[in-house]
Amino acid sequence: MKHQKKRSKSKLIIWSILILIFVTVGGFWAVGHFDSKQPTKPKTVRLTAIGDSLTYGVGDPSGKGGYTNLIRKKVNRSQHNVVMTTSNFGISGETTDQINHRVITSKKLQASIKQADVITVTTGGNDMLHFLKGNIGIQNDKLLSQQLKKYSLVYQKRVTRLLESIRHLNKHVQLFVFGIYNPVYVYFPQVSFISRSIQVNNQITKRVVLGQSNVHFIPIDKKLSDGQYQTAQSRAKLRKQATVFNHSDMAAGELEKMLGGQSTESNKYLSDEDHFHPNKLGYGIMTNLLYKEMRQYLNWLK
Repeated sequence: MKHQKKRSKSKLIIWSILILIFVTVGGFWAVGHFDSKQPTKPKTVRLTAIGDSLTYGVGDPSGKGGYTNLIRKKVNRSQHNVVMTTSNFGISGETTDQINHRVITSKKLQASIKQADVITVTTGGNDMLHFLKGNIGIQNDKLLSQQLKKYSLVYQKRVTRLLESIRHLNKHVQLFVFGIYNPVYVYFPQVSFISRSIQVNNQITKRVVLGQSNVHFIPIDKKLSDGQYQTAQSRAKLRKQATVFNHSDMAAGELEKMLGGQSTESNKYLSDEDHFHPNKLGYGIMTNLLYKEMRQYLNWLK
């Protein structure tokens, strides 16, 4: 009986030791396994938006910054490993030179550029607006073309300076530069000089962008200028129905009012408030085009 009790006690001790080893090893395995499954901390991505009213978000009914707010929401919603923050440095009415002046003088903007992982730029719209207002009343087509050529040379120098100023502060960041659009096409489709001038402006910006590394051009002209008239047939009908204006009418100020953002007509991608800046749909188009371009060049979005 004594031997049986000793054997039982020994078995109990052995089993206790085995259970203790099992629990201890299993616990370590569980902790290690649990830790290996822990989600990694999301990467913080800083986007600095520089530019004019299109960066500021004029026309956005939410008042939250147009495409800068929408791209942040789109990235954060679609990318679980990324948290994007945005800094909006858009000021309405500024020309390319005025934007560049801020880049080289504003300490706050400079700090944001230096820390940025992505930079977006909107520029050229107000340069073109000033050019059109100053020249649209000229009745001589040859003189108009000469004026456009002079403008082109000046604008190319301006946009080159701006991008170089940004690059000086952040040598490796990816820059995404928006083109401009014709806000009055739907109202004056027959005024070809405006569309041609917009096209030239975009060609210059694109040429400058292509001449620099890690800078990308985003065209928005086709979508935002044509509005809901996206087919050749609908645009032909629009031109046929358009009120006929000659140069004397334009000089009288009707077209200048349009260039200032006054209209009773409708482009479904432009604001009902001024018929000039994008509305929610328009900024959505800019956001989607930007996101598509970013996915090509930013590894954390692929």
